[in-house]
Amino acid sequence: MNKSSFSVYRIGRGSGVDIQLNDDSVSRVHAELIATPSGSYYLTDCASSGGSYVAQNGEWRRIRQEFISPTDAILLGHYQTTASALIAMAAQRERRSEGGTSLPVGPVRRNVDTGEIIGEED
Repeated sequence: MNKSSFSVYRIGRGSGVDIQLNDDSVSRVHAELIATPSGSYYLTDCASSGGSYVAQNGEWRRIRQEFISPTDAILLGHYQTTASALIAMAAQRERRSEGGTSLPVGPVRRNVDTGEIIGEED
């Protein structure tokens, strides 16, 4: 079976995340953003205290897991951004790091309650 690869970015204010947001309303590990090979994005809230929201018809809607477009307005705690802006931040961080670790790629297992990655599928 051919498995498609994708990139997983952990987002938060903690030091061990892929995309670090310097905002007190953002949890240490707030959310994960998955970039698929087809160019779509999947946002998962990681049981954050401030919540993750997507703007829809001018209203913020709290989400747990959802496909989003690169330009959808998202709110992590009180930090407003887009998927494309987050990906740009990750790319900038990767360019600055000297031989940094690579991001997880490929299929993963998730905790069904929190959406957090708990292992890699074989």
